[in-house]
Amino acid sequence: MLVVLAALVVGAATWWQAGEPGEPVALTAKAPVTESLPSPRVPPPGTSRPSSPAEVPAGTRLTAVYMTRMGQAVLDETGAVLFRYERDDPRKARSACLGDCAAVWIPVTTTGTPSVTGIDPGIVDTIKRPEGARQVTLAGWPLYKFANARPGEWTGQGTDHLWFVVKPDGQRNLNCLPTPVQ
Repeated sequence: MLVVLAALVVGAATWWQAGEPGEPVALTAKAPVTESLPSPRVPPPGTSRPSSPAEVPAGTRLTAVYMTRMGQAVLDETGAVLFRYERDDPRKARSACLGDCAAVWIPVTTTGTPSVTGIDPGIVDTIKRPEGARQVTLAGWPLYKFANARPGEWTGQGTDHLWFVVKPDGQRNLNCLPTPVQ
C-alpha cells in the first residue's frame, strides 16, 4: 500500500511539473482548457470609459466576464483570457516576465488609454517595459496572455503555482487548478 501511495505522489508531482525535455518548467502550460465565451456583464454605473476606435488600440480593451467553469475573468478584445504572474510585485512599476518568459506569456501592451467594461477604471494603468512598450496593469499587476491560447482558453492556469487567471479586481482566480494552490 505504501508503494502505491508513493507512486501516486510521484505521479502527481510529475504531472504538475511536466514540460518538454529541456524546456524550463516556468514556460510550460497544461493542455488547453476552454469554454464558450460569455457575453460581458453589464458594468455598474461609472465603471466604463466611453471610447472611440481611435482611442483604443488593439490589446487594450479589457472586459470583465463570468465563465461557467472558471468564474470571474478578464478578457481582451480578441477573447484572450488574461493572467497575472506571482513574481510580479503590484507595488513596483515593472514586470518580472522578460526574455523567453515574455515570448510564452505575452505582455498585454497599449499605445493609448485602456478601455474597460465591468472593471473599475481607477485600478487600470500601464507600466513601461524594458523594450519601451507600455504594459497594461490591473490593480498594479501587469497583464499577460498565453501565446498559444485561443479565445476562451485558460491554458496555463496555475502553471508552476505562478500564473493565474486574473479577476476584474486584480485578484488571482483559484478555480480550475490542477491541484490546490495556497
